[in-house]
Amino acid sequence: MHVLNVRQVGSNYEYKWPSNQLEMYAAWIEYDTRAEDGKHILRIGFGRRPVYGIDRARIVVWIDGHPHAEFLGADDFDATGDVLSEIRIRGDVGEPMCRYPNDTVPERYTTFDVVGLPTRVSGKGVHSAWAVVTNVSNHKVMIDFAVLRQQERTR
Repeated sequence: MHVLNVRQVGSNYEYKWPSNQLEMYAAWIEYDTRAEDGKHILRIGFGRRPVYGIDRARIVVWIDGHPHAEFLGADDFDATGDVLSEIRIRGDVGEPMCRYPNDTVPERYTTFDVVGLPTRVSGKGVHSAWAVVTNVSNHKVMIDFAVLRQQERTR
């Protein structure tokens, strides 16, 4: 997906998840993009919420109004700005995690920095999953990851 331009930026974006849970994103940026199948609107929302026992940065990437990637702040987010998103593999039922360290990371993820989620995130209930890691400022990586997730869901 190719970013054409910044469409708009804003604050206090509220998204209603299918579970009817409302979630607030203090800041967001929206891009006009183009892919092989045409033009799309892509939004990245920046918020916070409790995850694994502490309040963490939360970033969601929407393509045409549908969420395709969710990132959470690493334990050292305040110092590094690093965020992570679990790698999930489309299966017959749901999207199971790509288990760290036992599963092999699929080849299509080789362009991303991949780490074991528990090596960067601690707390009660942290999943043993492989995760893509990037900096909160690296919108290109977040967009590329969201596009890959979108493509996996439509296969």
